[in-house]
Amino acid sequence: MGVKDLWEYLQPAGQSRAFKNLVVSEGFESNVSRRRGYRLGIDCSLWYQQVARAGGNDKGENPLLRGLFFKIIALAQLPIIPLFVFDGRNRPKEKRGRHMGKSGSHPLNKKMREFLEAFGMEWRMAHGEAEAELAVLNQTGVIDAILSDDADTFVFGAKVVIRNLGSELSGNKSNPALDLNQNKSSYHCMIYRADEIERNPRVRLTRGGMILFALLNGGDYDKGALGIGKVSARGLARCGFGDTLLEAYNNRNEESFHHFLRGWREDVNQELRTNSRGLLQSARPGMQLPPNFPDIELLELYTNPATSQSAGTTGGGQLKDNKQINLAKIASLCEELFEWGTRSAIVKRFRSLKLWDAAIITILRQVALEEDRKEVDRRIAAGSQDIHLRGVVRPPGQDSVPLDASLIRKYLDKNTEDHLAQAFVNRGPQSQVAEEDRIPLLKIVKKEKEHVKTDFMPEYKIEVDPEDFVQLTLSGIKGRRPESFVITGDETDESEDGEAQTTGNRKKSKKKQPDPLDPYSMNCPASILVIVDPKSVQLFEQGINDKERKKEDAENAK
Repeated sequence: MGVKDLWEYLQPAGQSRAFKNLVVSEGFESNVSRRRGYRLGIDCSLWYQQVARAGGNDKGENPLLRGLFFKIIALAQLPIIPLFVFDGRNRPKEKRGRHMGKSGSHPLNKKMREFLEAFGMEWRMAHGEAEAELAVLNQTGVIDAILSDDADTFVFGAKVVIRNLGSELSGNKSNPALDLNQNKSSYHCMIYRADEIERNPRVRLTRGGMILFALLNGGDYDKGALGIGKVSARGLARCGFGDTLLEAYNNRNEESFHHFLRGWREDVNQELRTNSRGLLQSARPGMQLPPNFPDIELLELYTNPATSQSAGTTGGGQLKDNKQINLAKIASLCEELFEWGTRSAIVKRFRSLKLWDAAIITILRQVALEEDRKEVDRRIAAGSQDIHLRGVVRPPGQDSVPLDASLIRKYLDKNTEDHLAQAFVNRGPQSQVAEEDRIPLLKIVKKEKEHVKTDFMPEYKIEVDPEDFVQLTLSGIKGRRPESFVITGDETDESEDGEAQTTGNRKKSKKKQPDPLDPYSMNCPASILVIVDPKSVQLFEQGINDKERKKEDAENAK
């Protein structure tokens, strides 16, 4: 839950963005990470709470893990570099009056970590609370943003927080993300930045102000100062008293700090009596701080929470981002954990869940990184100091990585060659394999109409032969379940909407399911294709222009 009522006062500083547009433009295009991805920190405990609250989807085996699986897939479909953080052993022993269990003991942890590793996603154990660890990683630039519903991430010092997507989440009902047409949208998210929270005239809260608000109004650790209330707490937080408290505490020695507190409390009480700054709703002459305010232990929890930084370690340092999605391992986990874990059902469901999108985005991002490395080498050889690459790094005519089927073998499951050998064992002699690998990985089939759900981000529809994805998937299935599960159009999207969905609700489809080997199509952001394969984009656009010119000439000839 975090700090009580704080989101209510932060709302005016929030910006609604199409989630896909955000991660593509600020991750892949601007390339701040130099990894062509948006680095997103996630508190695992919040995801556990969300899937537990979702309800209604508790049919079948392991419904909570299934909900987590769907949420992971939704992230994997985008150029995101996630970092999942679990609570550590030094987290507070109590929250909201309840004793916290032993860290690392959650029953979902083991399989959650196996899924993350199968998707090539990094996870870490925090020194204390996960949200405090994420705040430090965000402060120090290790991650670009935190995906969270807890406002106390800002109290801990976070710079950028994205509220978890999902129209059914309680916090999103009161302040839903809107598209550019001002309609509620499950494809949009609310993003909050600390500098905007401080600058926005309707908010004007610093970190010190938010710490004071938490101490006065209550949060995870206590109920706050009796008799103050959220309105007066907000007014006092905007007066700057939190900043002076934070500065004095950070530079304290015990004797001088207690002397400071006596004068500080009198200043706060004077403001309550007079409202001299005009930031309270009105003067409150009958209201005053308790004589022992603030509780020093609580102030320490908010100001210097247990983190890798406070423990003098790096907390893992920069993100590794050195693993790719492993379709065989994901299939093996699904066979083990879910009632639909048969060979045919897994392949059909992976397609309908858009797991092939995740595989394709993985390949395209790796190709972009390979091109970036070549360009950096060229610039260094030429004596250039500018090696931070953004946008397109080479002209369309320049040699590039061939976008053919060999990239599937190069980038997917490359650390488990036994799976690869099994996946390609029935594909003929080596010469035939090499010939097949020269088949183009994808083709651009259509320029999509720019849509409000992506904030009108240009996209192309691309088409891919999914055979290699299917073969890699099948290589991980042992056949432990009988082929009795029938997947229908209704069942395909059984649990993908609401809180089990991360990038937007999907409507249930009653269309006939395609054959697993039918050509697979997906919408790909135009900027990704322009960066990865500008020549193909140029030829496709030239073809469109030629058609339009011929059509115009024909009409003029009438």
